[in-house]
Amino acid sequence: MAEDTIVQVFWNWVASTPDKRAIMHKIDGAYRPVIWREHGRIVELVAGGLTKLMQPGEHIAIMSQSRPAWTWADVAVLSCGGATIPIYPTLASPEVQYLVKHSDAVGMFVENERQARKILDAKDLAPKLRFIVVIDGPITAPESRVRCLTWDDLLKDGEVNLLADPNQLSERIKGVTPDLMASIVYTSGTTGVPKGVILSHKNIHSVCAAMSELFVFEPDDLSLSFLPLSHVYERVGGQFLAIYQGLTMAYAESMENVPKNLIEVKPTILHGVPRFYEKAYQRIQHEIRNMPTATQYLIRWALALGKRAEKYQQKAPNDDLVKQIYRQELRVADRLVFSKIRKRFGGRLRIMVSGAAPLSDDVQSFFNTIGLQIVEGYGLTETSAPISCNTPENKKTGTVGKLLPGVEVKIAADGEILARGASIFSGYYKNEDATCEALHDGWFSTGDIGEFDSDGYLRITDRKKDIIITSGGKHVAPQFIENLFKGEGLISNILVYGDRRKYITALITLNKDGLESFAKANQIASSDLGELSQHPKVRREVERLVAAKNDELAQFERIKKFVILDHDFTAESDDLTPTFKLKRKKITEKYQKMLNELYDVSDLEVAAND
Repeated sequence: MAEDTIVQVFWNWVASTPDKRAIMHKIDGAYRPVIWREHGRIVELVAGGLTKLMQPGEHIAIMSQSRPAWTWADVAVLSCGGATIPIYPTLASPEVQYLVKHSDAVGMFVENERQARKILDAKDLAPKLRFIVVIDGPITAPESRVRCLTWDDLLKDGEVNLLADPNQLSERIKGVTPDLMASIVYTSGTTGVPKGVILSHKNIHSVCAAMSELFVFEPDDLSLSFLPLSHVYERVGGQFLAIYQGLTMAYAESMENVPKNLIEVKPTILHGVPRFYEKAYQRIQHEIRNMPTATQYLIRWALALGKRAEKYQQKAPNDDLVKQIYRQELRVADRLVFSKIRKRFGGRLRIMVSGAAPLSDDVQSFFNTIGLQIVEGYGLTETSAPISCNTPENKKTGTVGKLLPGVEVKIAADGEILARGASIFSGYYKNEDATCEALHDGWFSTGDIGEFDSDGYLRITDRKKDIIITSGGKHVAPQFIENLFKGEGLISNILVYGDRRKYITALITLNKDGLESFAKANQIASSDLGELSQHPKVRREVERLVAAKNDELAQFERIKKFVILDHDFTAESDDLTPTFKLKRKKITEKYQKMLNELYDVSDLEVAAND
């Protein structure tokens, strides 16, 4: 079978290496391998069940934490000629209902009944939805037109269907072509209305092929997957690249258990976001501070030595004298300190990739010093993830690397990065206006400002869009959150903040009339607006409003901390435009100290180079 789609690659591995380890996951407290023969059989049964539930070209949503069943459902849908709609399981019910309706999904895979209720309890069910498959546990079937079945039910149906019609699935697989839609991945627009990025099989396959040219993979490579498969970064760079290369992919139990899972599976490849590496860095620094003084001295000597060696190596990479000066001392530092830290990451890591947001130079330098090189890449959902990436052999700190093979980039007159190539999406689902705005003559306008250095490395210098990217890689539309507070009598303006930080915060100003009314109703005697804005009763009321709005948001979108200013934003003070829009950059710069105080010291140390 020709390998021009990831579906064909998958089934070729099943046929050619049936006894090779494909994935690993935890069963009864221990990691168990699943070989390609078994891997393929489960996908075959899921797909067999789907053949009677969906037609080629139809859309199926997946809403679950990352797990083997996510991959089995995904590959099965694609093998049936369908398109997968990834949905974050952390999203609130209204957002889930919108995505299911807008995507025209006819079916869904959900993790459990609680997730199913986000759809089934809606007043108006998505018009095209016909069935829901619950991966874990039973489902109480409601009185509705939507058929509910368990994972085991689907597998049993699949076995029956495959026996009844042995050729149907193979015919579906043959019908999967490079230009066929493979997925609609929703990403937040600047107003908070999600846009569905249409990705084809060619888009996905081209990225995997390009990454395979860029990186050197070994037969025994193993990647640990812990980021959400709902995110294009993990789905393409983790799941699909593992399939393309025939690598083993182990599934972490949860984000909290990643440190333990690293030691258990000993991965060679890791895809992370800045916040993951930052937390690991903070945890190690915290432990060092609690060690005996003599041990602290030894560790800090080793780290200082490693940093000096790295600095000189960057200045003179081919200088043998530099290598000789540091080689002996570094060998001692590695044996006494660095090797012990590396063992906490499994001891075998060769490739650590960071994406989805910029990584602090301090964090990157620390890991490089201890012998765990982190390479940064850059891409968007619309580009099927990476369009550029550093590699362990060719990297430059402060850049996102060189372009992937097959990708073209040019810098527009205003500095915006424009990209084109086989990995670029074809448009936004049912959104012609947004498509026309983003694509011009085959070039995709990324919304990011950047430049190439003299060696051809791409550097991101700014972002045209207002989208916040947290240090965990989550995309947050500030205007969407801010608009939720419009119409609240007590609140005048709110600025949402959190780019490159681990959670969302806000600056809040109060409406003069609303504040006076609240004071009168609650028998607060002061008439000074500055004093009133800081009154405990006012604070509690604003907390109540924020909590109510947070209930409408996903966990990563919620405002965790905020400051109430004792004055309003005005055009005169250069906080607002003449049409009363927030001057985001101006306000952020003016109140930076106040915003910093909403984060603890360790967060600010990590973000110091942002």
